[in-house]
Amino acid sequence: MQAQELLMAIAQIAVALAGFSGLIAAIRTAAPEGWHPRDVWSLSWMLGASIGALLFALLPAWLALFGMDEAGVFRIASALVCAFTATFVGVMATSGRGLTRRGFPPRVKGFPALLVIVLAIAALATGATALGAWPDASAAVYVGALLALLFASALVLAIFLVLLARTARRD
Repeated sequence: MQAQELLMAIAQIAVALAGFSGLIAAIRTAAPEGWHPRDVWSLSWMLGASIGALLFALLPAWLALFGMDEAGVFRIASALVCAFTATFVGVMATSGRGLTRRGFPPRVKGFPALLVIVLAIAALATGATALGAWPDASAAVYVGALLALLFASALVLAIFLVLLARTARRD
């Protein structure tokens, strides 16, 4: 499979990002002030995006074991990534709006919208690929969607660490 090495690299990065999520959870649990609702929301973004990238990076190799051709592998995998990403974005956007309504606005303006836009584009692109668009670039679109998930997870991690540093500096 043409993209196998890149998919394995994505899986390794996703594992590292998921590990950072665990580390942050451990650090925040030890904090006397506990968890802010937006912290839980951010951790959900990190974990969901990184675990999604991990599982979907391994999916094409597993599908190929069934003797499918590469085009079929990426069409099926793209359909599954589209469904996951669209559902994930919908759940996270809805829960984020709920937090805002309850008095917990985003800590960084525009950040949730950026995540939603990036991942919605990834979902649309993989959905189109699953329906047969861009047959010669199906692997590239699929890998691009996984990179979007990694980007979202890494961006949440970066912002989470900046906010954590600000909190530590105030103490």
